[in-house]
Amino acid sequence: MLNFYISFFLFSFHLILFIMFMYFMSGGFILSMSFIFFPSYSFDFMFIFDWISCGFSSFVMLISSVVFIYSGFYMEGDLSIRRYLWVLFLFVCSMLLLVFSPNMFSLMVGWDGLGLVSFLLVVYYNNFSSLRSGLLTVLTNRIGDLSMMVSFFFFYAYGSWGLLSFYNDSIIFLGAFVMLAASTKSAQLPFSSWLPAAMAAPTPVSSLVHSSTLVTAGVYLLIRFYYSLSFMLNSLIFCFISLMTMFFSGFLAFFEMDMSKVVAMSTLSQLGMMMFVISLGEWSFGFFHMICHALFKALLFLSCGGFIFYSSGGQDIRQSGGFVSISPFFCIIFIFSSMSLCGFPFLSGFFSKDLILESSFGLGWGLFCIMIFFLSCIFSLVYSLRLFYFGLLYYNFLGCSLLIYSEMSSIYMMYIMGSWSMISGYFLSSMLFLDSFFLVSLNLKSIGLVILIFGIVFYFLGINLNFFISFKSFFSDMFYISWFSGWPMSKFGSFFGFINSSELLWIEILGPKSFVSFSSFSSLFFNNVDYFLYKMIYVFIGMFFVVFFFMLYICN
Repeated sequence: MLNFYISFFLFSFHLILFIMFMYFMSGGFILSMSFIFFPSYSFDFMFIFDWISCGFSSFVMLISSVVFIYSGFYMEGDLSIRRYLWVLFLFVCSMLLLVFSPNMFSLMVGWDGLGLVSFLLVVYYNNFSSLRSGLLTVLTNRIGDLSMMVSFFFFYAYGSWGLLSFYNDSIIFLGAFVMLAASTKSAQLPFSSWLPAAMAAPTPVSSLVHSSTLVTAGVYLLIRFYYSLSFMLNSLIFCFISLMTMFFSGFLAFFEMDMSKVVAMSTLSQLGMMMFVISLGEWSFGFFHMICHALFKALLFLSCGGFIFYSSGGQDIRQSGGFVSISPFFCIIFIFSSMSLCGFPFLSGFFSKDLILESSFGLGWGLFCIMIFFLSCIFSLVYSLRLFYFGLLYYNFLGCSLLIYSEMSSIYMMYIMGSWSMISGYFLSSMLFLDSFFLVSLNLKSIGLVILIFGIVFYFLGINLNFFISFKSFFSDMFYISWFSGWPMSKFGSFFGFINSSELLWIEILGPKSFVSFSSFSSLFFNNVDYFLYKMIYVFIGMFFVVFFFMLYICN
């Protein structure tokens, strides 16, 4: 019953904060509390209430209330469930403290609280794998925590804790430390390895961590203090790092067979998109996409958790499937959330991604950046379709159990959040950009439709690309180079009678022996590589050339 009480408390605050969000669209206030520890100096705890903090925290409360109800079902029978619920509640409180903090002193309390409590949640299961993942998570995030501590002492030296009132182009290194801290918390390259490792936590924790709390803390920090850090954020380096994060995470999602890891890679890809749009200077678009992403990604994680529950804990997508006939409710939630992730028209993800696509083509970052961004958007569609195919259409009942899901309260709460996920895009765009309008050409307006078409075409090419697999010997024989390099040399030597005198000497060592050995190694390597890899290589090459020529057409 404890999870019901906490969920009711959080949902009530969600309603209150959402009303405040609508009320503070044109203003806000700052609550300051001074604590005098020294005769000549005082520490100020400040809390800011405006449309940014109230809007984001209201949806954090909504997702947390659903996660607490869901945890009662998912963690049923766990001996330490009360400890788990209280630690999870402390995690939410740390995130709220970070959201409402406009100065470094109170922000550091929430920032370190997130790092500490996230470690406790990742190592919740008492096994070596969870401990290793927890250590990787906490040690990687300590780099960002150290950067925040350095910034903390620099602010103390300058006599002000407030980031909102800070703007000085000459102190670039201070903004660099804050940006480094945000990059580690939001898992940007080269600090991305901890995010898939954090999947060792229970699935309800992952749905909260990967949607609206831990991984979005860095993005929120940059959005909140954008004008103070704009001299660092509007740089080509920051743009390139976010693009590479988005690109590589989307590409790696092709080869993941773990259901939860695919969703984790999609989170990393969307974080790169948020960072990219912030580097373009459109922080309001990044905030809009962060809220929409939090809603549909939480639903996607919860539905995947239901699939894992029905698969008796199995997470391999090749050994599961056919959930349409087992759990129609989770399948409906999964379909809407994955379609929103793809940017399907008129769902919440469409409104935010469409704005980002249109804004990215008009700021002159160059053909290379735009092409990488375009490819990354296609990747998000392809891995979503792949997860959709293996989860719903691919029938393989190995390890699948016919368990009954009877937690009606969790179903009702997920219906509420699912409704928000469908209407939030239109509703929030009407509120945030009521007085704004964008004039774009027909070519730019058709980009979203082109991405959908390309993604679907390349996905089905990846499924049915059996013809090109016959070229496997082309790779294993080193592009047939061993045939016309080593073989003629051996024939030339034997023809002149030098075969006995030169045996095991330079002709054989430099000729057929080296090439045959290398080709044997490459044959063994390529025969052991997964069948799916060959398809993705050809699909990726085709995508690259199609996108390149399309970008040339758009730029002209």
